[in-house]
Amino acid sequence: MSQLENIYISPLELCNLSCLYCYTQKPKTILNNQQILDFVKNYQKITKLKSIIFCGGEVFTLPDFPKLVNNLIDQNIFITIITNGTIDKLDEIKSPQNCQLIVSFDGPQKIHDQNRGAGNFIKSKKFVKKALKLGFPVEIFYLITKDSYKHKDKLNIFNLHKTYLTDRLGSLSSDQIKNIRNNYDCYPPKNFGCNIFSLQSNGKFYGCCESTQSIGSLSDPLDQVVKKYIDIITLHPKCYDPNYHCRLS
Repeated sequence: MSQLENIYISPLELCNLSCLYCYTQKPKTILNNQQILDFVKNYQKITKLKSIIFCGGEVFTLPDFPKLVNNLIDQNIFITIITNGTIDKLDEIKSPQNCQLIVSFDGPQKIHDQNRGAGNFIKSKKFVKKALKLGFPVEIFYLITKDSYKHKDKLNIFNLHKTYLTDRLGSLSSDQIKNIRNNYDCYPPKNFGCNIFSLQSNGKFYGCCESTQSIGSLSDPLDQVVKKYIDIITLHPKCYDPNYHCRLS
């Protein structure tokens, strides 16, 4: 099953920024590298793992995060990192061609810095420029809010592809959300729902990277947790069950 080949891991929820539009809780729980590597080793016994998406929080706040990435790339696992692009540890990643970066922007410089803090637009843009020079595949995560909506077609960061994420705090109208979901490349993709086997910083598994309903923990037999996930996505392939999935469309 292809859904099992690509998973999501959030090692922490803490961040170096305090964005106005951040909607996530910020528990202090953190998964260390060994916990993640042990999980991956056990997971590989169940199914072939092709890729991992890392997010948080800001994963580059973790001092040993590049070592984890290098270890996983050595296992032929493709890595995607969602980041705010303000902490530069790019030189520590040995195989940039096998590590995609998705860098968050919230609109033009004025709007971005109003949300994320003065100077962060320029800092993130420099991060992207360096990443491209080093050979990382890079995309832009464009957060659409009531402030950035009118600029949605104008933001251009080195002609990179943009994936749109709509504000979860309710600043957009239903028509604006519908327009973004129907006419732009979005997260989650329209043909994907947001089904993705997810390990969060609290050591629990979820059937979706945005779900609040756990389907197991690291202390549970992993094969049983995976079976539960398969059962859920078989019954609800497009996130229609609010007990296990979020409603983003």
